[in-house]
Amino acid sequence: VREAVREYIRIAEAEGLSPAQLALAFCRSRWYIPSTLIGATSMEQLHENLAAFAKSAHLSPDALAAIEAVHCRHRNPSLSD
Repeated sequence: VREAVREYIRIAEAEGLSPAQLALAFCRSRWYIPSTLIGATSMEQLHENLAAFAKSAHLSPDALAAIEAVHCRHRNPSLSD
C-alpha cells in the first residue's frame, strides 16, 4: 500500500493537487461514476474537497496515464504490504 500511496502523492503534487483532490478529480473524470461523495470534518477540508471540482482541477492526460500505470503495477496494493 505504501508504495502505491507514494506514487499517487507524486502524481497529485505534479498536478498541484492534494491527494484527496486527486482522488476526487479522478472519480469525477470517470463516466461511470454518477456522483462523488465527500466527507469533511472541518471547513478547511470541505474547501479542499470542493476545489477538486473546479475547472482547474481537471486531470491532464499525463496524470490519467500515470494513475493508470500505478493501478497496473499495484492492482490490489493492500495484498502486497
